[in-house]
Amino acid sequence: MIDVVIADDHPIVLAGLTQLFRQQAGMRVVATCVNGLEALDAVRAQRPDILLLDLNMPKLDGLRVLRALAAERIVVTTIVLTAEADAADVDAARAAGARGIVLKELSAHHVIDCARRAHAGAEWVEFLGRARDAAPQHSTRDDSLGLTPRETELATLVASGLKNRDAADRLGISEGTAKIHLYNVYKKLGVANRVELVLRLRTAGLVES
Repeated sequence: MIDVVIADDHPIVLAGLTQLFRQQAGMRVVATCVNGLEALDAVRAQRPDILLLDLNMPKLDGLRVLRALAAERIVVTTIVLTAEADAADVDAARAAGARGIVLKELSAHHVIDCARRAHAGAEWVEFLGRARDAAPQHSTRDDSLGLTPRETELATLVASGLKNRDAADRLGISEGTAKIHLYNVYKKLGVANRVELVLRLRTAGLVES
């Protein structure tokens, strides 16, 4: 049995997640929390296998909860749930010990899949539906750069000079999702900023010189 603690300060989200996890075979919700202090106390008391943790909560935010658990050497597989995250949030959460990060706009099965994979030892590094140990989906990737079609679309729009919000609007996605896509693009291409991104895409023939 996989014991789960769920922490989110939005009652509807908390209730929905609780019901979702209670419906899963082999999973048991042992505590629900509405702020970071409650989450920290629940993990201390219950020692769950999984902590589903909202990044932005009152009293103690998700990052501070993660750091407190690390300081106390409490081992728990933590999945960070967030409405929006940029590259700095992702790096900070991973550095603090998060095994996965899931955007709230994703479907319920992504949350469950992430939790199960993380509990099995995988790290959810793409944050949009693929774990590091998942088999590569060659049919959905750009052969030259290893990017998905959506990542390629976004990268070329950004390289053409559009701001994140404008590029997101063009693709019909949220700005938060666009930031996560760009985080993935930077990591895959080994670039650190937009200038390096433009140069890399020019070399690949995806943008004009």
